[in-house]
Amino acid sequence: MSADPWTGYRSGALVMDTSTNRIGVSVAFDGERYTLKGAKGGPPEWTADKRAVRLATTEERATLGLGPRSV
Repeated sequence: MSADPWTGYRSGALVMDTSTNRIGVSVAFDGERYTLKGAKGGPPEWTADKRAVRLATTEERATLGLGPRSV
């Protein structure tokens, strides 16, 4: 049995783009690149390689005045 293919973080997920050290909201994922939007009025939309994107940590969320993520 093989694992399901990775479909990316859902739209609306708060993520960290490690290539630019910016936190953004996932808007779209085409299988290779994410389209991200600045969180809390941050920078305009940008794209990031899927290997550079991960979920924002509790500490990173706190810098935006947000609590820990819920499941």
